[in-house]
Amino acid sequence: MSRKFKAKKRIIHREINYTLKQNWLKLANTERGAVQALITLLEKSKTGKVLLRRAEKKAMKGGQQLLDVLLAGEGSLTDTTLIRKFYPSQPDNVIYESRSKVFINRRLNVKDALLDMAHELTHFSYRMPFNPYQGPFDLKRFVTSTVEGKGGEVEAYLVECKVLFELIPSERERDSNCLKVVEPTTGRLSKRRGVQQFYRVGRHYRHFRRNLTSFDLSLGDFPRLSSSDALFISSAYGLPYPLAAIKEYKVIMGKACQNDHKRLGLLRQQLKVLQGTGRSPARENLYYNLSESYKTRCRNFPAS
Repeated sequence: MSRKFKAKKRIIHREINYTLKQNWLKLANTERGAVQALITLLEKSKTGKVLLRRAEKKAMKGGQQLLDVLLAGEGSLTDTTLIRKFYPSQPDNVIYESRSKVFINRRLNVKDALLDMAHELTHFSYRMPFNPYQGPFDLKRFVTSTVEGKGGEVEAYLVECKVLFELIPSERERDSNCLKVVEPTTGRLSKRRGVQQFYRVGRHYRHFRRNLTSFDLSLGDFPRLSSSDALFISSAYGLPYPLAAIKEYKVIMGKACQNDHKRLGLLRQQLKVLQGTGRSPARENLYYNLSESYKTRCRNFPAS
């Protein structure tokens, strides 16, 4: 999304001299120093300060400092990795661990880097972790959670716009995309308006509908979906966010089902070894339960 603005020289702290138009990595001599400088600037926003405190607490829960989580990268994104650990000799004993990193596009100017940091930290701080191996993890929940759920795309964009309006008030009348999520009657940023705009998929409407068929879903499961021209496009997939969420779901589930297929293979081998020893009832139950779960969850993701 292109953003037009007037470059202004500002001094927030004596040690940070910058223009909004310069590359954000030039805020300091090192990448880590530049990230710290962005944090300092984001703290000047009331919304940014609250967000940073929340992000710090989240990082501390994982035994890290916020500067360990925030990094410069080739694109702005929140990368969450679910680590699943089990010993081949004990495939029934599984431990799950989630780790996240937040990357800020190294090519951005100061203004856009600040907004991307606010956006990605909203995902990092508020979005509920998901586990494709446990609990309900179906396509409908994933799409709605990604688009309109806690810490999802709509909320992250609203936070981004709040930070923009707080740090650069003159942008309120200039940023056309942020104005699209402002309620006309109140003049305030509105989640209702945001949800409405983010479900616009334009020419991808039929493509979205075709994707639903194999998951026993229909357009009725997404009542806010609109064929109006798409306004918000995922940079990761180059698609409107509802379509991008479907694509991401397929990637996640494809990998999860591949892993479960391997785990079933290990259990099958162990059952053959234990066959006739009378020591396999627990393993047989585990194999049966995992096999039934695999058939249900992975029918659209056959093992290669």
